[in-house]
Amino acid sequence: MGNGFVSCSFLFLLFVALAPGVTSNVLRLPSMDFAEQTEDDGHGHGDGHHSSHMHMGMGMGVSNLANYDPTFTVMKDVQVGKTMPISFPYIDDLRPYQFLPREKTRHIPFSSEALPELRRYFSVAHGSKTDIAMKQTLDFCEKEPPRGEATACVTSFESLAEYARGIVGSDSEVGIVRSSLISSTTPTLQNYTVVESKEILTGKVIPCHAEPYVYAVYYCHFQVNTDNKLFMVSLRGENGDWVDAVFLCHMDSSPWSEESKSLLRLGLKPGESEVCHFFPAYDLVVVPQ
Repeated sequence: MGNGFVSCSFLFLLFVALAPGVTSNVLRLPSMDFAEQTEDDGHGHGDGHHSSHMHMGMGMGVSNLANYDPTFTVMKDVQVGKTMPISFPYIDDLRPYQFLPREKTRHIPFSSEALPELRRYFSVAHGSKTDIAMKQTLDFCEKEPPRGEATACVTSFESLAEYARGIVGSDSEVGIVRSSLISSTTPTLQNYTVVESKEILTGKVIPCHAEPYVYAVYYCHFQVNTDNKLFMVSLRGENGDWVDAVFLCHMDSSPWSEESKSLLRLGLKPGESEVCHFFPAYDLVVVPQ
């Protein structure tokens, strides 16, 4: 199905696919157009999403900024043989989401107090889209973590590995599971049939989400004393393209707010059901090997 592996000294990369889109009655992942920031999902990021996720550009800038507006589902809706309309974001290049070496970011301040210095360093105009995105990300990364979560904004593979090992154990090997890129001919929206669904038995699951910045920054969070299930779901599109998608289910929604967007969309109350979602190719999940 086009899975690929990139070995590192402390982790492996598994790239699996996803595609683009926007409609109200389908499973939706982020579009690639700029939109204003909206309120969060209403339960302390318990569904794994930060409301201001935006597509990042390279070359010391941020382009095609977009709201992160996921649509959620439940496990029974992703069974083998089931067909559903899904819209995935098309991403032709993952390089904007690849970490810089730690030695290149080590001496660059990462704080909202240093924003004037950062504007000068990266030649970012005050009030530009890049400037707004940087400020949102710095402010978000400096917030107190939600109750019951261990969070971090990481800027290198090394800091990602250190954060993950602090959760799964200092002697553990960790890896990254990621959805793969797809063909540029894949329609933004089409019906997909579930061909295969395999649970990845990992124990602890650490979702990480790409944040808009002038270099790769990921917001990672681990929910303490909660049960999550991770799947690799193979989907076949109407046009014949295959998508191997990372699919995460939060099995206990009882701590979430009744105003959680994901629960409201599904017509559920906290604790009534698990809540699941696909991952776009630019996000990732860290797992112990």
